[in-house]
Parts: sequence; structure tokens; C-alpha cells
Amino acid sequence: MSTGYLIGLGWILVAGVTQGAFVLPMKYTRTWKWEHLWFWFSVIAFFVLPLAVALVTVPNLGHVFAVAPRSRLLLATLFGLAWGAGSVLFGLGVDALGMALGFSMMTGLYTALGAFIPLVILTPDIVFHRKGLMIIAGNVVTAAGVVVCAIAGDRRDRCAGNKSTAGMIGPKRSFAVALTICILSGILSPALNFGYAFGADIIKAAQSLGATRENAVNAIWLVVIPAGGILNVGYCLHLLQKNKSWPRLVFQATAIDWVDAWVMGILWTGSVVVYGWGANYLGRLGPSLGWSLWNAILIATTFVCGLLTHEWDGVRGQPLRLLFAGIGLLIVGMLVLGLGV
Repeated sequence: MSTGYLIGLGWILVAGVTQGAFVLPMKYTRTWKWEHLWFWFSVIAFFVLPLAVALVTVPNLGHVFAVAPRSRLLLATLFGLAWGAGSVLFGLGVDALGMALGFSMMTGLYTALGAFIPLVILTPDIVFHRKGLMIIAGNVVTAAGVVVCAIAGDRRDRCAGNKSTAGMIGPKRSFAVALTICILSGILSPALNFGYAFGADIIKAAQSLGATRENAVNAIWLVVIPAGGILNVGYCLHLLQKNKSWPRLVFQATAIDWVDAWVMGILWTGSVVVYGWGANYLGRLGPSLGWSLWNAILIATTFVCGLLTHEWDGVRGQPLRLLFAGIGLLIVGMLVLGLGV
């Protein structure tokens, strides 16, 4: 294995851990409801930080967008909007089903879709060779883990009652509704990776104007992420108006609430930037293999966080066994993906 691959895998490991932990502060929100925390998180993670990172790391940023193909910029924007819708549902899904289950389900689904489509379109020549087959097999195992986790969640709700929703800051939802939210998020969220995978022309434009190979990806993120951020902020504004909760957005927040929003934003945006670095080192397989490994690592991280925050306290027997079996499958999927390197 080359040094470049090892560096790429190292960056993806860091990206997976930070992404897996980014929703942890949601458990400690004091006065804010979901719409308050997600509003400020969205402003920080989807607008402030991507702009700051791009300005610092991409020389001649305005000229990059002037010379990049308009069709690619439009495509990246559309991918961003699709991802934004998935992101809104993602925030709702984590709150409804918790970190160990909700996060794992959604990331399992969008890991499979986000890896398979770039694999088939960008590298069709390796689909039926060893690397391609390992990536496909790893994602199949991941999808199986998602199904088992979903069954575990259904059993948990039947056995644990209100304990399973401890720490929620949004309204309580039935398992069927929460599951639907998570599935839709899993279908739409891979568009974030599609923006990267199909944005090579924008990356090349940034490199031609002085950006390094690693930092040129930040030009793509500045298109995709704010496009999705518009929907996130818009949905939060809708909830603020609907719930008449505007005063709490600023004047009734505690210091902990503000810290939570900033920590979430830094962890999320930092993870995406580092993922771009790692995927670049993996070359042609970056959008497929890199994406799969990133998400497999973050699923394992959220599993640990979910258990440590007592989401499954009081649950015994079959639901817990199914949860461990599902997470075990997700981890096996990560190991199979590793064979595709």
C-alpha cells in the first residue's frame, strides 16, 4: 500500500470520528429546542465556516467560479439542494431515534448510495474487479446492518416506552414516522458526495489558479454546502414562526447552547474538509471507497456515543442483541470495504 493511500486513510479516520461525534452536543442543550440549535448550527457549519475555509485556502476564489464551467456549478448547486433536504431530515431523525440508532440508520443508507453511484459512473472499469466487488459487498453488508438496527429500534420502542426518547428536543414521533424520516434522509443525503464526485472541473479550475490538490476541494464545498444550508435555515425559520419561539433564538439562550452550536459546526465542517483531503489521496476510488470508509467509521463512533449517553438504558434482551448484531454488521461492512484499498 502506497504512502499516499495511508495518508488518505488516516485523514478519513479523523474525518469519520469527528463527523460521528458532531451531534453529541444536541444531548446537552439547555433552553433551545431543535429549531434553535439547528438554525445556529446551520449558519455556522453551512455558511460561515465553508466561506472562511475557502477564503483562506483557495487563492483567487472569485476567479475560480468565473472560469469554472457553468453547467458544473449548476449541477453542484442542485446536489447541494438535494443534500440540504436530506440534512434537515437527518437532524429530525437523530432527535427522533437517537444517536446509536437514528444516526446509524441514515448514514448506513447514504453510505451505500453515495458510494455505489460514483463507483458505477466514474470507475465502471473496476466495478467487476476485486476492488469494485469489495466496495459493493461492503455496502451490501452495511445495508443489512441498517435493517437489523431498524428492527432493534422497533423492539426498543415496544419495550422501553419513553426512556428511548430521553433527551429529545423535538416532538415525540411514532417509530413508523421516525423511520420514514430516516429513510428519506438516507436517500437524499448522498448528494453531498455527488457534488464532490462530479465536481472535478471546479477542482481543476481552483488548482490552475494556485490552490493545492487538497485545498482545491474547498471550492466545491463552498458551492454544495451553502446550497443545502438554505433549506436547513429555511426550515428552521418556518418552525420558529410556527412555534412563535423567536425570542428564545437569541435572548433566552444559555452559554452552553451557544457552545453546543459552535462545537457542532466546527466538528461537522472540519470533518467534511478533512474527508476531501483523504478522498483525494485515494485517487479514482476516493468518491466511492473514501465515502464508504468515512461513513463506516462515523457509524461506529456514534454507536459508542449513543451508548455512553444512556439512550438504551433499561433496554434488555432481544432489542439490545439486535442492536449489537446490526452494529456488528456495520463494522464488518467497514472491514470488507478496507479490502477494497
